[in-house]
Amino acid sequence: MRWDGLFADLEAQLAQGHWQDTEAEAAEMTRGERSSIALIDRLRGAVGTPLALLLADGERLELSLSTVGSTWIGGTDRSGSLVVNLAAVAAVDSPLAVVAQEPSPGRRRLGIGSLYRSLSRARVALVVTGRDGRLLGEGTIDRVGLDHLDLAVHPRDEQRRGRNVRGLRVIPFDAIHLVRSAQASSV
Repeated sequence: MRWDGLFADLEAQLAQGHWQDTEAEAAEMTRGERSSIALIDRLRGAVGTPLALLLADGERLELSLSTVGSTWIGGTDRSGSLVVNLAAVAAVDSPLAVVAQEPSPGRRRLGIGSLYRSLSRARVALVVTGRDGRLLGEGTIDRVGLDHLDLAVHPRDEQRRGRNVRGLRVIPFDAIHLVRSAQASSV
């Protein structure tokens, strides 16, 4: 009868070892799955929620996230509508617990150039801020190239009219970290 107890103990140890192996495999699969999740998909899962960002220039930004592109996010804060280049985000101080991939391949490919073209068509007056937090210009986007935009420089509270335009500034996309409008529904 002692053998029965020994065999039962060995079977229990074997079952426990098998369970531990299964747990280890599951943990490894979870780690593998997590390694394929992009930050932009976690941000997409946070649409409609408040988000706290720390930008590369040290600015802390709290916004209500409303739109997520392939390389940018858009929303509103106390000052109005804004778009943040994802490269300008140093950290996200929000949990981002939900992952949501963009189901449309076409929308997945829409980059920040598409957004700038849309803002250009809408003739929205903007404030454009650079990576270091400095003002790159305020005005209306006239043209959008592959990797840059032409900003008609004028005060943001004035419409783009010939008499208001003080110049044209060509700004590379990579230099832009934040685009802001005072009109909450504009960006």
